Amino acid sequence: MSAAKRILRSDVRRRRAERPAESRRAGDATRTLRLIDRLVALRPDCVAAYLSAGTEPDTTAVVEWLAGESVRVLLPASTDGAWSVPAWADYLGADRLRTGPRDIAESVGDRLAADAIGDADVVLCPGLAGTPAGVRLGRGGGWYDRVLPLSGAGATVILLLNDDEVMASLPSGPLDRRVDEILTPTRGMVCATAE
Repeated sequence: MSAAKRILRSDVRRRRAERPAESRRAGDATRTLRLIDRLVALRPDCVAAYLSAGTEPDTTAVVEWLAGESVRVLLPASTDGAWSVPAWADYLGADRLRTGPRDIAESVGDRLAADAIGDADVVLCPGLAGTPAGVRLGRGGGWYDRVLPLSGAGATVILLLNDDEVMASLPSGPLDRRVDEILTPTRGMVCATAE
């Protein structure tokens, strides 16, 4: 299974890199508007999000919007200069970010334990692909697979993708946590997460 996931990850990363910048910007803008509409409907007090990097679906605009709406935003945070131990930090504003390990932006705020995700009503998680059944293909480090089981029972977990990254099936193991919804530039999908 790990070989199949490796091949899929490589393929999605290649397609993301080949997507023209104008197409990427248009998709990001549309997806952000869809996501804001969904968040307005969900009315969260706290959102566990992430700051996108490179060719990932953009999250910077929605993180700023949430902060402007006085919604608490938790961001992944490194500890001891690495991503090996999951932790969170409150988003304190764009001027209070630093470049963390692997050139991923992170908050300078105090580190919170991994179970701080339990405060979140909504979890925005990154990934490279997903299925209508809620199977998520992550980036390969296992960070989110370790923290998603700590999210609250009522939390809505949303995976942000491009349209061509929604697939009929994906390899999945017992440690892979399914998502509740997938959001792309053209659609929002509630996943049939039943086994």
